[in-house]
Amino acid sequence: MKNKISYIPVVVVEKIKKLFNCKTYHVEGALVLIVLVTVALATHKGLIEYFGVAAVFFTFMHATIAEYMREAEAARATGAPDTNLVACHTKIPYYFYAKECCWFAYFFLLGANSALVGVIVFLLYQPWRTLWRSYHPR
Repeated sequence: MKNKISYIPVVVVEKIKKLFNCKTYHVEGALVLIVLVTVALATHKGLIEYFGVAAVFFTFMHATIAEYMREAEAARATGAPDTNLVACHTKIPYYFYAKECCWFAYFFLLGANSALVGVIVFLLYQPWRTLWRSYHPR
């Protein structure tokens, strides 16, 4: 059973959505960005910290859309009615490349070479899957 206290953040997000006429993921992203920038400003770590802020923000936005798609797929698998397409799914490549570019810059500035290789692996995975599916369609 849901309690009244756990409903408070839901009400807050619903009110913000109505006030700004926006989607849930816009509100979620804005709140995360506010927290990240606040921490960056408070720590006074300089430019590198803002590359970290951007990398975490774009990673969060990418994960948000991925979660919406997972929810929709889970609902579809159970035969739930009205399993609408996740409209923001078209933004997932943008967030993917934005986050990987930011992580690359962040890791480069840190001198984290193994993490740089990890970014390259992530960037090469999608072309690999495209090649694989060209030979092994679903």
